[in-house]
Amino acid sequence: MLSVDPDDIRVICDLLRIYFPGLGSNEANNELFNDDQQEGLSNKEILLRVEKKESPQEVEVFLSIAGQEYVQREGVQEETFCEEKMNRGRRLLRLALHHLMERVFSLEPSPWGILTGVRPTKIVHRFIDEGIDEARSKLHLIRDYGISPKRTNLLWNVASFQHPLLPAKQDKSKLISLYIGIPFCPTRCHYCSFPAFSLKQWGHLLADYLLGLGREITTVGASLRESGVRVQTVYIGGGTPTILSVTQMESLLKSITESFRFVEERELTVEGGRPDTLSREKLEVLKEYGVNRLSINPQTMREETLVAIGRKHSVQEIIKAYELAREVGIPIINMDLIIGLPGENCSVLQNTLQEGLKLRPENITLHALAMKRAAYYRQEKIDLPLPAEGQAMMDLAHDLLQKAGYFPYYLYRQREIFAHGENVGYSLPGKACLYNIQMMEERQTILGFGVGSGSKFVHKEDWTLENIYNPKDIIFYLERLDQIIEKKVDKLQAIL
Repeated sequence: MLSVDPDDIRVICDLLRIYFPGLGSNEANNELFNDDQQEGLSNKEILLRVEKKESPQEVEVFLSIAGQEYVQREGVQEETFCEEKMNRGRRLLRLALHHLMERVFSLEPSPWGILTGVRPTKIVHRFIDEGIDEARSKLHLIRDYGISPKRTNLLWNVASFQHPLLPAKQDKSKLISLYIGIPFCPTRCHYCSFPAFSLKQWGHLLADYLLGLGREITTVGASLRESGVRVQTVYIGGGTPTILSVTQMESLLKSITESFRFVEERELTVEGGRPDTLSREKLEVLKEYGVNRLSINPQTMREETLVAIGRKHSVQEIIKAYELAREVGIPIINMDLIIGLPGENCSVLQNTLQEGLKLRPENITLHALAMKRAAYYRQEKIDLPLPAEGQAMMDLAHDLLQKAGYFPYYLYRQREIFAHGENVGYSLPGKACLYNIQMMEERQTILGFGVGSGSKFVHKEDWTLENIYNPKDIIFYLERLDQIIEKKVDKLQAIL
């Protein structure tokens, strides 16, 4: 690869990995190499040359392969939007490569065009901040980012719903959200990459962990109360928080309730992902302490898949847990489903969706399988649906949920996500989860408590972030707890 800008090889490699996940780079020699030998690049030497003009800003990419040279030029359109010069140059380079991939290798483009980041909705929020209307926003998404019309509509629908719910720069209210991490699970699911510990192997640390977590909550909570900060939403995730005993759950909820000042209409969510961890007594404790959202996550309604992915429960147990939560009076229930699990196809997914819709949960969240490094599946050869089938599965799910009266309210993507897909939260009207919106759009400070949790400190004047992460190791977390608390309190006092 030939370019005068050393940043170009990183931009090019990131874009090309959409189509060739095994692509690697040697920045010292400006070389890209393909480990996986996918069709289209195997055994072929390619020369890329990048040329740039400053005024008007323009990028030209020359691609030489097997004696043929192809050229793609991208420049600033007459009708454009605010963009830093460096970011615009990167976008134009990605767009030129995107169009070359279609022309030269006849590759089916990703429906997300040149985007590889986690939060595509942020682009639309910037458009709305700038006063750009729906028609022009969609023009930019399709023309300037290469996003398909169908995903463009999805992106606009999500962001335009969210925008009025996000804090504004001029908003002086001291509102934050909280994430409380319980990193223990009955067993580890094969697709999981979260910091989670098997109760069988690590359960001897649970009591000490809860004591440490309680100290972090009460100490930081006291600092927040002194500063006049109120909490808008709380998410207790994991792991599987409902693995806690009734007594442990009650103690945790009491600590949270007593440690913070809340808005009148606080949102309190508990991840009860494994139905085999839910009992009537435990659900009654959740109800008593004002938990108004509960996630019961089947992932699939196919028995064979549940066994294959390491879930130790049946479809009937999912239904029973759901019905029990309804009897107790939990007002809003979410159900997570994963698209792209081994052995599944459109027919299996359709059955899962139909069975889920019979229960009529207020929220249904679609997750495209992401093969992250920490997941067991990443280490094994497994048969996933083909990408074309994966795209058809995503489209099927979107269509069925919208026809059933649900609307998309939050969206994010992940690297190495199945079939160029996306994760989308769907909701019945008036039931959207505000925490999910605040977490994804990063316009509200969110404090993370416990092992592996992250805290995001937002500077409203320019929406920049500072992140602090707790250790992923339980022992390190407990040993360093004093420093963790001190660092968090100091950062809060600096920005609030």
